[in-house]
Amino acid sequence: MGSLLEKCKPNFKSCPIGKLDTNSVAYFYKLRDPNRCNIYGFKASEAAKASILYSYNYADKPDEKVCGLDKCDMTGTLFVTPSEAGAEITTEIKANSEDFQYGYLRVFINGNKGDAFDLSVMNMTGTEANKFTVALEESGWNAIVVELFNPAEIVSGGWVADNGAIKLVINSKQAEPFRLSTAELFEDIFGMVKDQTIGFTCVSDFSGDPALTLTEDLCDIPQYDETATTIERSLTATNIIGELADFHNITKRQKNSEHLVQTRDRFTAKEVSLNGIDYASFTIPELADIKCPRLLVQPQNCEFDTLYHVDIDNDTTTIDLPEEQFFRKGNKVYMSKAYADTEVVVAYPIWIEGTAWDITTEDLNKQHYQMEMVTPICGDEYVIKADNVMLTALPFTWTNAAGTFTVTYSMAKDSYGKYGTIIKIDQRK
Repeated sequence: MGSLLEKCKPNFKSCPIGKLDTNSVAYFYKLRDPNRCNIYGFKASEAAKASILYSYNYADKPDEKVCGLDKCDMTGTLFVTPSEAGAEITTEIKANSEDFQYGYLRVFINGNKGDAFDLSVMNMTGTEANKFTVALEESGWNAIVVELFNPAEIVSGGWVADNGAIKLVINSKQAEPFRLSTAELFEDIFGMVKDQTIGFTCVSDFSGDPALTLTEDLCDIPQYDETATTIERSLTATNIIGELADFHNITKRQKNSEHLVQTRDRFTAKEVSLNGIDYASFTIPELADIKCPRLLVQPQNCEFDTLYHVDIDNDTTTIDLPEEQFFRKGNKVYMSKAYADTEVVVAYPIWIEGTAWDITTEDLNKQHYQMEMVTPICGDEYVIKADNVMLTALPFTWTNAAGTFTVTYSMAKDSYGKYGTIIKIDQRK
């Protein structure tokens, strides 16, 4: 029973902050910085049938035309004024051409819609070239991408990269002025990936509060220390949308498509003679042809012991083996003759084709993240966006049952000094 005063007080209407819907998705965007070592300009170009002028002024650089490459990443601009159709610009790109034989070239050309150009890629010496014909799709700056290994025309047998620089020759098919800027090389198609999106669903916890720090100067008015402010957050979810290995901040995609992995199978040993000595032997048909394969051999003879690998695989001599040892010749395994007609379980390496990632911190500071998630407050939807996320932990744990995982991260200031944004959704456009 309430007090007399409580009976006189009107009640406030309140609403819950809200329960996360099981279908909620926390989106993370991985952004990669451009590889500035593979960006080249046209400052040292030579011209035929044209006059040229190079400018590094910010206003002359291309506006951002591709995601991930900002105007500040662009090189200067070469202004070209042809004296007639067929103006030729020759530029040395000081890169190891062998790294890009099967790669891609992106170059920015400013002209009129429909203007056509020939791009020829070759070594600094010789006339062999891969030639590409391109046309501008809009007036102004155009980002032109060519597959260096798939030319429209092969000149004198085509471009075969050496370990020297690349000669890039650009010919205009019209006499109108044009501009060139920012030649960017990529070793493979994955080098062109600038952002990736991944989602976490079945979110059970989305938490973390700002930690504000007060100054401790007793002779001054207490105030917040902006430099000490941190926002540590975590997300607990069950399911993931996307490729975790690509998204992880300590992984880097390999170029290799063939990899060694262990597999296992059952074999039956048969008695054979080698150099006058009797053994029990079996053949592993798909054993990887490598110098030192790792083998785990266990005869199924009511014992639990595995055999020891004797280092005489590459020797020309053979020896009489104790029962606990084996050796290999090619894809044949030899054991003591006591194991004749015995079933053997063996783990051995094979070659597979697959996508692989190095676990490394090499690119840790070359990428950053953004995130956003819809959260309910009083029946309304609020979008929380973080513009500069530093991931401090990503899932790398497996159990024998599907379970939850936690992603921890820090919200750091972006280049404008803010941590993120909260948006109340009134309506969708």
